[in-house]
Amino acid sequence: MKKVWEESFKIASYHLDFQQELKPSVLQQYFQEAAGNHAESLGAGYDTLMERELFWALSRIRIEIERMPKWGETIRIETWPVGLERLFFRRDFRMYDEQDNEIVRGASGWLLVNAKTMRPQRMAALGVEIPDNAGKFALEGSLPDRISLENPEPAFRKVIRYDEIDMNMHVNNTRYLDWVTDCFDREHYEQNALSAFSLEFLSEVRWGDEMEMQIEHNGTDAWVQAVETASAKALFKAEVEWRKRD
Repeated sequence: MKKVWEESFKIASYHLDFQQELKPSVLQQYFQEAAGNHAESLGAGYDTLMERELFWALSRIRIEIERMPKWGETIRIETWPVGLERLFFRRDFRMYDEQDNEIVRGASGWLLVNAKTMRPQRMAALGVEIPDNAGKFALEGSLPDRISLENPEPAFRKVIRYDEIDMNMHVNNTRYLDWVTDCFDREHYEQNALSAFSLEFLSEVRWGDEMEMQIEHNGTDAWVQAVETASAKALFKAEVEWRKRD
């Protein structure tokens, strides 16, 4: 049993933004790919759990960024389950560059959900042994609190189409981050670099759903949410933090 999973990725051109830096959504995809592979090796992967009508649902995540990797770099990810934190199964991450510098770190909170009832399950329902990494944190402190917006303004509207639907017939949570980063213009990216983000996932987004992205600013920081236009229900919320580029 591997207590800490390691996996490397080479940064490809199609994973980059216009500044030849890794897109934030792809960063999140790498983390989740490594997490999924670790879970599979522990006997708690997607197929195994679905046979028992269970699945993992990401509820919240916090990522802090020293720098984004660039085109052609090979990065190494370490990820491990920390243990239970309230209702959440906590899993932390670290990303290293080729010189073994830590460049990204994060913490995520997952729910084990019954596929029929859609209700969270306790640890006993998992039925497999999870490595004991108690006290080993990539980020100190608890998982991020609930995100709240007071006076958001409309950013844009969109309808969910084919390109954004995954094998479970809903939008994968990593695409939500694409919509968050679409709320900022080119000038903003030329002047600022993303230093941290938190995401709180509230509801599934499905094919044909129409939603409005809303944003609220406070200095260099911003809060973003997606609201279903038909019901005014919040689908997810995000907090994004920036630093000035050199």
